[in-house]
Amino acid sequence: MRKSFKSVILPALLGLAAGIGFFFYFRASRPPEAARLLPEGDFVFYANLKPAHLFDLSKSGPVQLEGDYKDFVAQTGIQFERDLEEVAMSRRDTPDHRDVESSEIFVGRFDPVPLENYLWKLAGGALEKYRDHIIYSISHEGHLVRVSVLDNQRVAVTNMASPEPMHGIIDRTYKSTRGPWLLVAHYHDVPMTSLAWLIYRIPNQPDSVQLPGGFSFDLPPDTIAVGSLRYTGSLLFRADVFAQSDAQAKQIADSANTHLALVRSIGQTMGARGPDQDIKTAFESIHVEQKENVAVFTATIPQSLVKKIWSEVQTEGAAPAR
Repeated sequence: MRKSFKSVILPALLGLAAGIGFFFYFRASRPPEAARLLPEGDFVFYANLKPAHLFDLSKSGPVQLEGDYKDFVAQTGIQFERDLEEVAMSRRDTPDHRDVESSEIFVGRFDPVPLENYLWKLAGGALEKYRDHIIYSISHEGHLVRVSVLDNQRVAVTNMASPEPMHGIIDRTYKSTRGPWLLVAHYHDVPMTSLAWLIYRIPNQPDSVQLPGGFSFDLPPDTIAVGSLRYTGSLLFRADVFAQSDAQAKQIADSANTHLALVRSIGQTMGARGPDQDIKTAFESIHVEQKENVAVFTATIPQSLVKKIWSEVQTEGAAPAR
């Protein structure tokens, strides 16, 4: 009996462990839900801000709020640097290429009642009801911005002429969805544990990549770029540019390395008059190589530089409005 019992229990435990492992792998390999709600676009961006809340930012002192943001915080109780946990965005050019349309999903901790009261005032009664959701229409800088509180944690925003993208976001909250095409095709290229990432389809005309020092080089049209940030004490940046062929990827890598060598030689000539040492360290860490049809860009941003950037952001946020 004991031998028979072991022969049954051991395979069952192994099967259970395999099932749990597959479940967590499947969850980790799926795009974040906020990104899956987005409409189609040529640019998809996501940032997980939860780890940022673990840092002790009190040393910088309280942020002095100004202008419209101060009014927003006072009326809604929402403070982005404290309450925002995830951001997902998709963008695309308008058909005439004169403007950009965007959609955003914000995930965080907030009380929906004061937020909806605030949106009601801004909309001035311009409301639409769709599937038990209220869509607030707000005129802002020549665009009609639509906002809908999806639930107690998520808010959707679009600035498109048509209401259909917002309707689509709301529809996708009622069913499982794979997300926009760029996400389906390239999310598996995003390194696991990335805190922020973007997937960008280069338009039909060449797009310029700007390097420090005013130098730039063009990326060929119809290529896909996947960029990501991971944190391991320093920020690790990686960008994979998927070209149409190995030869095209080599051309991209060679062009980037040529410009990097030129900028570095100028930096050596400037010597001590050059930029901040942390910036120089980050720039010197940039590495470009070709792997078949992919041009791979990597860089390391030291923690000291991250702290300086955050300190400058805090200082600018505390500066009085002019």
